[in-house]
Amino acid sequence: GFGAESDPGKTVVRLTRCPLLAAAHQYPDVVCGVHLGLVHGALAAYGAGPEGTELVPFAEPGACVLRLGPA
Repeated sequence: GFGAESDPGKTVVRLTRCPLLAAAHQYPDVVCGVHLGLVHGALAAYGAGPEGTELVPFAEPGACVLRLGPA
């Protein structure tokens, strides 16, 4: 439900939809922190570490940006 769009190298993901957008605008540290935690959990499940991974809330008009660290 995040409307994810990745670059060709799959290292930058634009998230164009947020299921908790209203709450994210009011409490970005909490909501975006939970979303980043989900990403870290998914990476761990696939044997990758979270190093270098960052979520930039509202980085672009209409999108947050997820940058994935080195594989």
